[in-house]
Amino acid sequence: MLGDVKVATRITVATAVVVALASAAYAYFDLRARRAERIEQLEREARSVAGALRWNVESTSSGSRIVSDLQLAALERSTNGWTLKVVPRTRKNEPASPELTTRELGWLNTLLEVPSRAPFSTTIDDTYYYAISLRAAGPEPGGVTGLGMLEISKPADLLTGDDLGRALSLIVLIVGITTLMVGVLASRFVSRPITKLLRGIDDVAKGDLSHVILSERDDEIGQIATRFNEMTFSLRESRGETQRQNEAKLALEQRLGQTEKLATIGQLAAEIAHEVGTPLNVIAGRAKSIKRKSKDPEVVEKNAEIVAEQTARITRIIQRLLDFTRRKVGTTGKSEVNLNELSLTTMELLAGQFSAAKVKTRLERAEGLPRVSGDPDRLQQVLINLLLNAVQAMPDGGSLAVETRLLTRTRPGLEGSAEQAFVTFSVRDTGKGVPDDIRDKIFDPFYTTKEGTGGTGLGLAVCSGIVKEHDGWIDLESNEGGGTVFRVYLPA
Repeated sequence: MLGDVKVATRITVATAVVVALASAAYAYFDLRARRAERIEQLEREARSVAGALRWNVESTSSGSRIVSDLQLAALERSTNGWTLKVVPRTRKNEPASPELTTRELGWLNTLLEVPSRAPFSTTIDDTYYYAISLRAAGPEPGGVTGLGMLEISKPADLLTGDDLGRALSLIVLIVGITTLMVGVLASRFVSRPITKLLRGIDDVAKGDLSHVILSERDDEIGQIATRFNEMTFSLRESRGETQRQNEAKLALEQRLGQTEKLATIGQLAAEIAHEVGTPLNVIAGRAKSIKRKSKDPEVVEKNAEIVAEQTARITRIIQRLLDFTRRKVGTTGKSEVNLNELSLTTMELLAGQFSAAKVKTRLERAEGLPRVSGDPDRLQQVLINLLLNAVQAMPDGGSLAVETRLLTRTRPGLEGSAEQAFVTFSVRDTGKGVPDDIRDKIFDPFYTTKEGTGGTGLGLAVCSGIVKEHDGWIDLESNEGGGTVFRVYLPA
């Protein structure tokens, strides 16, 4: 609950506690001074009363009898409330009793031994006691001897209920007024400015950097308001700069993607030009055959069918290239993508390249594979780049496998989080493989191992960027039979 208490309340409570302690300390010392003053007043009165009584008692004493009970009662009536007690010398050896306490015996013996000693005084149970010695002339010239002890007592009433009541009322009054004033001032000068700052911080947390706090004071809170305004200004500038950098980065990525796509298209065009040459040669040969045997309808019909088939083949090859060429590069609207269909159409697009490079292909598609959210054109660009890289890694031919799967796992670096379903497609080749010392570099822009062979160093960098845009990642593994496995993970 203490975390919900406002600063102004904390200051008010702390001030109230300090003032209460200070007031209590002042009241304590004031009551103590009053008590000391009343004891001093009682001592002066006791000294005066005891002196007069001693003179009367000593002047009427004779022999062992100091004073009679009647005389003692008469003297007590004249003392203005003091109680008298005379203890003769003869009682010094008596044991302590309720009538003669140990304290009184001690005082008596001391005063008998030293009759000229100063009087005793003490306060016990709110009763003030004062004792002096009773003396008579001694046998020696100028000497005195002790006759006994005269003790007077009176209720002290050192601190009355009125004294305590006044002190308590004073403490309550001071604490109440101080708490009220400090509470009002703390709310005015501390709580309200802090509340404004909190509102401004909440606005900034929500993304509103236009909030400005008027600095109306020159103290620390005013300096905080000034720093807050400077901070929001810096954040606005930083946000604008970040937005400009992001736009520039996006434009650069789009240009890089376009550059890589153009390079891929050029490579595909060169391969397709070679691939188209075969059906063109067939068409040319069949055309000559038709010319030679134009009078044989059966031969002409058969050759015409072959020409039509080869023409359709050329049309399909050209159409696949045009479909890929006309697709836009950059951020497009996302849709649900079937990776099984995407992998099949991509393998058909590159069938000529696989045949020319003497690469055997295999496509393994998982049944019931969930769709992924993404841009089909950009995902196909990723698969095309990985397939072409695999073909180039096998200059003497080899085997290439494309596999789609559904699996459940955690993201890299978040092993403690919940598992998630991912759809993967992998490209497995039997080529030269990727050395361990460059595995961390192959996804860097412009890094290439194809120096002098037309490599741009952008293919894998663009692939990695596209996959990250789809909230996925690419893993690089070594193939058991030699070669490399690139595995792309996309959220299902």
